[in-house]
Amino acid sequence: MAKILEGLRPFQKAELIIMMLLAFAIPFSWLAAQYCEVALLLCAVLKLIFDQKYKLNESQLKLKWAYIIFALTWVIYLIGMIHTDNQSEGWTQVSKKLGFLIFPVVFIISDMSYMNKNRLKAIGYALVFSCILFFMINFVHAIYDVIFNGATSERFFDQELMKLFYVHHTYLSMYAGLGLMFCFLEIFGENSRKVKIINILAYIILVVFTILIRSRAGLLCMVLLFIIQWIWLTFVMKKKKIGFIMGGVFVLVIAGGCIAFPQSVARITTTIKDLTSEHSSDHRLVQFKGYKAVIEENWLFGVGTGDRTDEIQAAYYNYKAGVVEKISPEMAGIIDEIIDNQYYEPSNSMRRDVMKIAEQRGYDPEVVGGNLVEYQFIRYAIDNEINAHNMFFETIISVGVIGLLLLLAYFVIPLILWIKTKHVDLLYFSFLFMMGFNMIFESVFEVQKGIIFFCFFNALLFTLSFRVKRSEIEESHSEKV
Repeated sequence: MAKILEGLRPFQKAELIIMMLLAFAIPFSWLAAQYCEVALLLCAVLKLIFDQKYKLNESQLKLKWAYIIFALTWVIYLIGMIHTDNQSEGWTQVSKKLGFLIFPVVFIISDMSYMNKNRLKAIGYALVFSCILFFMINFVHAIYDVIFNGATSERFFDQELMKLFYVHHTYLSMYAGLGLMFCFLEIFGENSRKVKIINILAYIILVVFTILIRSRAGLLCMVLLFIIQWIWLTFVMKKKKIGFIMGGVFVLVIAGGCIAFPQSVARITTTIKDLTSEHSSDHRLVQFKGYKAVIEENWLFGVGTGDRTDEIQAAYYNYKAGVVEKISPEMAGIIDEIIDNQYYEPSNSMRRDVMKIAEQRGYDPEVVGGNLVEYQFIRYAIDNEINAHNMFFETIISVGVIGLLLLLAYFVIPLILWIKTKHVDLLYFSFLFMMGFNMIFESVFEVQKGIIFFCFFNALLFTLSFRVKRSEIEESHSEKV
């Protein structure tokens, strides 16, 4: 730690420590991470005044256009307040998304020239250590419950695993995914054997963690990250022998995971089966059918920052009314009674019972059975006020196509700069790929656990990936002279 802080001025030390604490806090507490976010902004402002004497870093200033575009994401939600009826919810959303403004501001006003690879590693290790500690605390607590409280093996999976510190498994898989890529780069970086062994162990733990928390998007994303790592080793670094070995290891890990943790694999196979089965579906697909009309009617400007939940709920009710019309109000009432006494998830036995009752009451059992899943999932969406479960659709609904373009800018701008510089930062690329992939299945920016994680690491990795070297700045100055 002392070596990392060596040679830094007081405000630089404070700033680096706050960023490490922020990375550590993310898995455990979004509130603690938010306090670190505020502290980071305060430190950057004081550093600008007393340390930098109001002078900004020229290499970061050359990217000010990108930081401004990133910050406009928050501005568009503020503008969305103009046509918002639900002002209370609107201002909640505006305050919740302050990270889109704060982090670009911090990384444009604070001179990050002191941030080198080792200091970035310190932040990465803080996240990795936090993810592993989070996992081990919950895992040990699960073991205790199994041994002393008679809990079943399900205590080690999914939400049951996070009873002590609950965080939705999608977000945990994203934290672990970034940690995996960091450990991977450390394993194949110019490090000592001891450092490599530590990162191999951390990598294995994070893989097991991802498997146990059973996020479908997280599991699929981890496999895709394996493929990215293999391509990077084999074709970019041209380490074909190592790439061949790692490819075999990845296949063994995936195969071993399927055998050792069939419950986790079942999350994916069940979804595929439901999507391809005649009388089944996935709840996200049914929800999309419900709110699709909101997108079609409000794609240009959105419904307003604070009206998203109200409008989606209204659309769900309209969709439910259409399903009720098909199966009849009487059968809807009977299904409601069954759901209240059992559960929302569809089952073949429930379908048979409902179809039998429908036939007895004089209704077409095929129509009732064919719409049963639709009714179950749309009622679930209404009862739990489910959002769009897709950040791209969620953005269009709230602030329209302009908001969507600003969201896409987070991915397009780095891509353009990578093409221009002919150099890709694997860690940053993997981070953006992982975030974009998870946004297809989750409204990542509807909670602080997603906003702070994305905004902080995006600003950090963007700055360190594209800041101009001092020699290039001096060369630019000499050309002007």
